[in-house]
Amino acid sequence: MTDFQQLVYARLQSLPRDFVISAGDFGDITKDEALSHVKANDEIGQIIIAIDREYFNALKSGELYAHLSH
Repeated sequence: MTDFQQLVYARLQSLPRDFVISAGDFGDITKDEALSHVKANDEIGQIIIAIDREYFNALKSGELYAHLSH
């Protein structure tokens, strides 16, 4: 796994066991399923990684805080 993939995996591990992600056309994905997809780096895993990358970039740039303060 890449460093970023490991970061996403670690973040998912920290979520509550009953956490569920709504993944549009893919339906609901449990925490364990999300971990498997990220580890496999399959289509769903790549989507989860891309979403986290956007989140971390927005956090880093301050864009996230700008949206939250309005």
